[in-house]
Amino acid sequence: MKKVLALIMAGAMALSLVACGGGGSGEGGSTDDGSLRVGLIASSMGTQSFNDDVWAGLENAEAELGISAEYIEVSEVSDAANSLRTLIAQGDTLLVVPSSEFHDAMMEVAAEYPDCDFMYLAGEETGAENVMSVEYKENEAAFLGGALAASLSQTGKIGTVLAVQEPLQLRYQYGYMAGAKTVNPDCEVSVLFTNSYTDTNLGQESAKALYDKGADYVSCFAGACNLGVFNAAKEAGDGKYCLGAATGQFDKMPDKIVASVVKSIDVALYDMIKDYKDNGTFNGGGCTVLGLKEGGVELRYTTMNDELLNSIPEDVKASIEDLQNKIINGEITVPGTEEEYNTYIASLG
Repeated sequence: MKKVLALIMAGAMALSLVACGGGGSGEGGSTDDGSLRVGLIASSMGTQSFNDDVWAGLENAEAELGISAEYIEVSEVSDAANSLRTLIAQGDTLLVVPSSEFHDAMMEVAAEYPDCDFMYLAGEETGAENVMSVEYKENEAAFLGGALAASLSQTGKIGTVLAVQEPLQLRYQYGYMAGAKTVNPDCEVSVLFTNSYTDTNLGQESAKALYDKGADYVSCFAGACNLGVFNAAKEAGDGKYCLGAATGQFDKMPDKIVASVVKSIDVALYDMIKDYKDNGTFNGGGCTVLGLKEGGVELRYTTMNDELLNSIPEDVKASIEDLQNKIINGEITVPGTEEEYNTYIASLG
């Protein structure tokens, strides 16, 4: 793994006038030897979070498509713009931004470098021709996660630990709550925000509070904070379980993570880069939306603990599959906002 040190130097800034061949046209900017150079900025790596899945997609593209990929780990949001400029100065012509916390920095740099292309993976952005965006229907997979947790709960109380109150997190929240209420209208669903994607301790404290309140299943969708949730599940003891995220995270706590709300960004990003490199496809100023139907999200059961997997009754699995099919064929429209959630709950009577 080629990790770029996040040191911004005046000399590097002087090099930032290097040309970027994309131009928002999808021509696929390249270095002198013809290889596409891709740069990523991320707040944390190595925690089996969304950022690691993004990097996995880039590594696959590097191995199979002959591109060059590198990343800068950004510890402070204020460093994001200069980190993007550093990647551009080093010759990267396609920049990948996975998190909404870097949105403003991305738009600032995209305006400075209209001949560079940016892939924004945290939601819709249609304000720049050199920025293409990807929005996931996290709420659809979260709906299934909430339905599963409520179906399995012995206490009638479940919870979820989220990061910050931004659209993708709120989509997860209301999807999770709606799924739970669909299968058990009396289920008590508690939600806590850590206001961080990186503080493992906050994740653990939040999950502990939920378990102490009586929740026996707690989901999470909070980056590195998820690791703290898994630790809290372990400390909570018998009868306390959790749901993971990213590509599963099952190996982080095999005896506790019964299922995970998964976003297959590694596959999606690989496909987008391949199309960009080979065909010049770049949806500048547009947004690609990926849900259950498109295979962009899913509820994935544990792959590392057969005993835990077999503890899920077959009728519960059948019910979850039925709900999934109804979402895919349009019989159920999963809410993603508070207003949509309230309307959905009213429709349940």
